[in-house]
Amino acid sequence: MKKLLFLSLVFALLFATTTHAQGGGPATSQPPAMQQPTPEQQAKMLEQAKEKQRPMLVEKAGLTAAQAERVIEINFEIRQQAGAAMQGLNETERAAKLAEFKAAKEKKYSEIPLTADQIKAVYAAYEEMGKTMQKKEGN
Repeated sequence: MKKLLFLSLVFALLFATTTHAQGGGPATSQPPAMQQPTPEQQAKMLEQAKEKQRPMLVEKAGLTAAQAERVIEINFEIRQQAGAAMQGLNETERAAKLAEFKAAKEKKYSEIPLTADQIKAVYAAYEEMGKTMQKKEGN
């Protein structure tokens, strides 16, 4: 009887120690928020985007190198703002916020200045780039 009591006590202690080491805090249903990149990381990401996208925008959208760089900077800026603003929104709020960001982006495009045809060409170039990327990921 003493052996059974002793073994059950050892098992209970072992189990309690194992479960305590695994958990720590209360479980949450939402994943932790993504960390914001540092300014240095953001600058590096922007430079990489410029290197990859500038030639495509010059060739397919007919922009100058300066216009293409400004388009990329605007897209990067809007994407950063949207990422922060979209967290925790429901579908209706998200759609409304996306419409706001798209309008702001188009306003900034026209301030570069880009014509309506150039803006359409930019959207078409990005759409084609997205399709090309999907094909590469699908292989």
